[in-house]
Formats: sequence, C-alpha cells, structure tokens
Amino acid sequence: MNKLFLILSITIISLSCNEQTKNKKNDLDPKMEQIIFHSAKSYFTPLKEVDFDKLTPEKKQMIELGKRLFYDKRLSNKQNLNCASCHDMKKYGTDNLPVSPGDNNQFGTRNTPSVLNAHLQYAQFWDTRARTVEEQASGPIFGDFEMNMPDTATLLNRLQDDEYYSKAFAELFPKSDTSLTIKTITFAIGAFERTLITPAPIDDYLNGDLNAISTKAKLGIKAFVDNGCIPCHSTSTVGGQMAQKFALYGYYWDYTNSQYIDKGKFLATQDPSDKFVFKVPQLRNVEKTSPYFHDGSVKTLRDAIIIMGKAETNITLKDEDVDNILEFFKTLTGKIPKHAYEN
Repeated sequence: MNKLFLILSITIISLSCNEQTKNKKNDLDPKMEQIIFHSAKSYFTPLKEVDFDKLTPEKKQMIELGKRLFYDKRLSNKQNLNCASCHDMKKYGTDNLPVSPGDNNQFGTRNTPSVLNAHLQYAQFWDTRARTVEEQASGPIFGDFEMNMPDTATLLNRLQDDEYYSKAFAELFPKSDTSLTIKTITFAIGAFERTLITPAPIDDYLNGDLNAISTKAKLGIKAFVDNGCIPCHSTSTVGGQMAQKFALYGYYWDYTNSQYIDKGKFLATQDPSDKFVFKVPQLRNVEKTSPYFHDGSVKTLRDAIIIMGKAETNITLKDEDVDNILEFFKTLTGKIPKHAYEN
C-alpha cells in the first residue's frame, strides 16, 4: 500500500510540475502571443555578439590596445583613476553611484552612463555633445571633474615611455607621422568599446524563441507599448537614439527631488529650446545600472518607471503594469563578454 501511495504521489507531483511548466510558457492566448511578439519585433532589434574568429590580427591588436588604455590609470592626472573606475564591468559598465568621484575626489553633477552597448547610441553624454565613443573617450580624460589631465603633452609623454604602447601604436598606425596622438588613443579605446555588446534573453525571444522570456515579461512589453514608451525607447538599445525634454509634464525635480537643477543640453548649446533636454538613456542592462536619471537622483527602477509614466506620458501607471514592465526590463540584462574584464 505504501509503495502504491508513493508511486501515485510521484505521478501527481510530476503532472503538476509539467502543468506549471506548460502554463509558464504557454498561458497566453495564442493570438495575444503573436500580437505581442510581432509588436516586439516591430520596435526592437536583437543584438549580435562580435565574432572574434572573423576579425583580422590587426583588428584584434587594436582592441587589445584599447583595452590596455581603458584600464590604465596613467590616463588620469594623479594616476588614481582609469576608465573602468567609473565604467566597472562587474557593475555593468557603471559604478552604481549618483555621481562619480574624480581623480582629485572632485564630484560632477551627472550620473555615469553604462559603457556597454554605448556605441550603438546616436550620441554620447547626457547632453549629446559627442557623436561617437571615440569622440567621447577624450572628454573624461581632460574633464575637470573626472580624470583631470592637465594637457595633451603630459599624457603623451607618459605613454611614450611605455615599451608596449610605443611598439603597438607604431605597428597599428604606420602611415602617421606621429603614431601616438590623442586621436589614435581615442580610436583604440573606441575599438575596444565597440566590442562591449551584451545579448540578453530578449534577443533570443526576438530571434524566434517564444519561451526565452516569461509571460509576465511579454505582458510587460505590451504595457510598455500601450503606455506610450516606444517613441523614445526602441531599436536594439531600447533607447539612446534621441534627446528629449525631461519632463514633458511638470518639472523633473518635482518628481526626483533633485537638489541641483541641471538645464541639460542647453549648457552645451545655449539654445533656449534645449533647456532640460537630455539624451534618452538606453535600457539595456537597466536592471543593473542604478541609480537612475541624469543626476542619479532616483534609487530604484520601480520608482523610475512610475516617474517616467507621469513625467513623459502624463499617465499614472497601474501597479500591474509597473510589475510587468519591470519583468520585461529584466530580459534586457545581458551577458558581459569575458574579454571586457581586466586581465
């Protein structure tokens, strides 16, 4: 009798587990499943990892050179910081601080964006003043609140004394009169940063695996679309392709309790129409890149979602929609490439 009871119990548990698995994967109406999938395919595009096997030896050498520079503290005045100090790969390309300390422990006013997938955006910095990661790379090196290098000559003199750099730059830029310049330094750093691509479960889903993400995440995509988030947050980076006023409804500091009122792009252009305009951030890995907004004034992703609903679409999001959007955002958390870490 005991043996029969044990067999029946195992059978019931097995059937229950199978049913739960089935429900987890297929508890959407087939029609709704397809509607959400095709909606996602319309607005988002999958990421594709760099195939290092197809790269030329010269390209691999350039990437390695850029990586060496990315992790070299000699690029800062007091040699206290490197690029990775603010763009920590273990923290998804950020430092999880509202604003980052500089080489002399000085603080700026803007939050550090993630370097992961950054080259896929239309511009760099919160005020969009740099178009490419190569152009962006020199900004922090000489920034007063960042690495604080006093001048170009000091930096170049430091690097010229390094045997590896002297040889690598000469080999990779043989046609230049002077192979080691700010332009070639930022070109190499950019080559490394362009390999920092983080495919995630959402990409498997977009490539046709409907079971790659949960039903709740799929409903999050629907809520994301239905509540008007798509005009700013789409494409492969789910954002990062335009600048927008923050906030469209009211004043952002009323939502974020910001202590410093940042006028955004206006500070770079002096164009009155650019007041409180900031680059729309990408949402790749957003689950891991707190705190949020240009000044890091909001600690949790849930609060950031609620604020954006009110500030940009004038909608008070339902709790269920917020929960589902959060689940969708988790599918954007990707795998950091192994080569990105410091050796």
